[in-house]
Amino acid sequence: MLAQLRPSLRTGRQAFRAGRQTPAARPVIRTQAYVEASTSYAVLQQAVAYAVVLGAEGVYTRSQLPEGTPGRPEVLPVAGGVGATLAVSALVAANNDLLFTPAFIVGLISSGAMLAYTVKRTIDTKQDDSDWPGPKAWPATMALISFFALNVFIQAIRAEL
Repeated sequence: MLAQLRPSLRTGRQAFRAGRQTPAARPVIRTQAYVEASTSYAVLQQAVAYAVVLGAEGVYTRSQLPEGTPGRPEVLPVAGGVGATLAVSALVAANNDLLFTPAFIVGLISSGAMLAYTVKRTIDTKQDDSDWPGPKAWPATMALISFFALNVFIQAIRAEL
């Protein structure tokens, strides 16, 4: 026992070779992709917050702009984005390693589509110089938040790989 506690007098490579096992005796270690609990919790939290903000902005802006106004949010795209993001949240909350990758891919596609939709809304909205910050503020802010959500799912996919 004392011999094991004494430092080796060998130097360099000799000290490391002495304790090595032969290649045939080495244990086989398999690595599998998985998502750490802190990562899945962060994605879940941000996806739920994104779905709530996306839906709230759509309802608020739709109630403020008259029918036929360019840039007014449509029900189907906003509901689709909210629904897809909530579905992603449910898949992540299931905490099943097989569901993380599909969930993150659906979240990536959904947030990318909502980013494109909110950028289109921002471009279509007419700017009113007498109203500050103006009607473009809401869709532009949602475009920025959608960009952040897109990055959340990109980072989640990277963390898994």
